[in-house]
Amino acid sequence: MWISMEVAPGNKEVIVLPQEMDININHEGKVIFGKNSCNAFIKCSSELDFIGGDNYDNPMKIIISSKLVNQLMIQPEVVYQIKFEGRKIVIGPVIGLLLGPHDYMYSPEHMKKYSDRFGIYKEIGGLVYAFSERTIDWKNSRIYGLYYNWKNKKWEYGTFPIPAAIYRRDFHSRKETVKKLMEATGGKMFNSWRFGKFYLYKHIKKNKNLLEYLPETEVTEDYRQVKRFIDKVGNVILKPIYLSRGRGICIITKREDGYKITDYRSRQVDELFIENSEKLKDFFIANKDLFDNYLIQRYLELAKVDGAPFDIRVVMQKNVEEEWQCSGIECRVASKKSLITNISRGGYALTLDEALKRSFDVAKEEREKMKEAIYYLCINLCKSLDRLNHHFAEFGIDIALDVEGKPWIIEANVFPSFKGFKNMDYDTYLGIRYTPMLYAAHLAGFKTIHR
Repeated sequence: MWISMEVAPGNKEVIVLPQEMDININHEGKVIFGKNSCNAFIKCSSELDFIGGDNYDNPMKIIISSKLVNQLMIQPEVVYQIKFEGRKIVIGPVIGLLLGPHDYMYSPEHMKKYSDRFGIYKEIGGLVYAFSERTIDWKNSRIYGLYYNWKNKKWEYGTFPIPAAIYRRDFHSRKETVKKLMEATGGKMFNSWRFGKFYLYKHIKKNKNLLEYLPETEVTEDYRQVKRFIDKVGNVILKPIYLSRGRGICIITKREDGYKITDYRSRQVDELFIENSEKLKDFFIANKDLFDNYLIQRYLELAKVDGAPFDIRVVMQKNVEEEWQCSGIECRVASKKSLITNISRGGYALTLDEALKRSFDVAKEEREKMKEAIYYLCINLCKSLDRLNHHFAEFGIDIALDVEGKPWIIEANVFPSFKGFKNMDYDTYLGIRYTPMLYAAHLAGFKTIHR
């Protein structure tokens, strides 16, 4: 049921409902808002019309005392959902967006980039606010931040209760804070942990159904180990464990007359040819950072579009049934003369259908089988990661297709970007932005319109 609020002055915690409401609460009950709660006097009045309440645009009016508003930290101008559980009245949803520790950056102007997530706001209603770990007042169980005021389409400052559900949007918060928030919400903070690339590799190695889709991978230790790996697999890619978006990558191609190195670690791409193993050793001695939290992995011969390699970003998200769904697929094609597919490196996005059509000279039925294999590989990976003791609800999974059309797991990002979708298919982009908001409302205990 949807409600709007009229605030009445008062020095007691009071909530007034229409006389005709059939609720099993006499005189006193508990009112819950986010993780705040207090006992309140429950009154029913014939002066309030028992009409509306069926949707956001037609809420039923209730009266709430200023004392109760202040006690629970309610923003009364917001349209909420209300539900009754025995002697409890729950108002919500109350959803938090956990951002990074740089709280000085979070102004209404900065928060505008999050506003496109609210295209489905009328399906969930309630209080949605952004905060930083630095703005949490644990002693008084309150958080300072900015909430989205739908009526005037602006972000506004406020003080709020600890939310019922949290969508984690940054991974620089301290472990102690994350643990306390998980405990405070009863585990209802999703994207609760970010794993490194090698952790993913080790996890997949334990799953016999996924192992065959994983390129050989090791953590770099020293030149002897790296040289042995290159001799074993031929072409390799070195990439930092904790960076993304194509940063820090170095590709080594073994040839009959030596080694070609394509170095993407700086803004200017460096290419050099090394004649023998001794000079290769000298290269690694001069570049010791390649042994500092780096992976070495077999470099796959990727399928190509117009001579440029591409990979596939699959966005997997949990829906309100708490099931994994594919919310979008984009293919990222490398720019001319580049081996890196990231759009931030000058690549561009294509639909999967278009990329497969231009890469493989096979019948449509074969291309459909390729798509199906990619989808089920991602579903199985998500289900496998769900068995870890963390709350995941969103992955950007990077899949490579080799020249034979076989899919390979490259990465699973807990904090994916969607830049290609925004330019390629704006409706899909918005769907990706909306899904976690609907999921958060579900976790907070409120119904949404299923999508």
